[in-house]
Amino acid sequence: MGLDKNERMVQEQALWQGLCDGQPEAFDGLIRSFSKSLFGYGSRFCQDRDLVKDCLQELFVELWNKRSSLPLPRSVKGYLFIALRNRVLREQGRWHKRTSLEEENFNFLVEYSIEEQIIAHTEDLELARKIKMLLDRLPARQKEIVYLRYYENLDYDAIASLMQINKQSVHNLLQKAYKSIRVEWVPLICLLHELSLARQ
Repeated sequence: MGLDKNERMVQEQALWQGLCDGQPEAFDGLIRSFSKSLFGYGSRFCQDRDLVKDCLQELFVELWNKRSSLPLPRSVKGYLFIALRNRVLREQGRWHKRTSLEEENFNFLVEYSIEEQIIAHTEDLELARKIKMLLDRLPARQKEIVYLRYYENLDYDAIASLMQINKQSVHNLLQKAYKSIRVEWVPLICLLHELSLARQ
């Protein structure tokens, strides 16, 4: 049985504190815990996977080098996602202040690995294809927020910090996504929630 959300956050905070204290095993634990999800997230808005890998490696090197001065974030996962996102977009030369909170400045690819992820949980190829089609209808910002909320299981505060918007805008974007896919929303969210739990 996996850890619940609170237990997982306590474990992540302990690893982070260990990193700040200079414990190599805690640093290794953070890398093992977050490398896969960080790389997956970065690859959804940057198709240059080598660039994402380089940015991820640089991020972890910087964390170790600056370990004694790191803040203690409320959400370790949220902090790491923000750090990687900023680094990748900056390296791409596309990191600039948005003129609108909901401006679409980049593509966000949601590849839920249909064959390996969705089908494994639904055992229904047609349903899996329908879910992929529904997600592909959404604009990039809505697609990203659905991914973060229901696949990466981030809370509203972490999403707001990551996307540099306020919590009300997070709510608004989710509501827009809801209106876009209407009656199919409930089974879609239930399935994404199952996938999120399976990844814990």
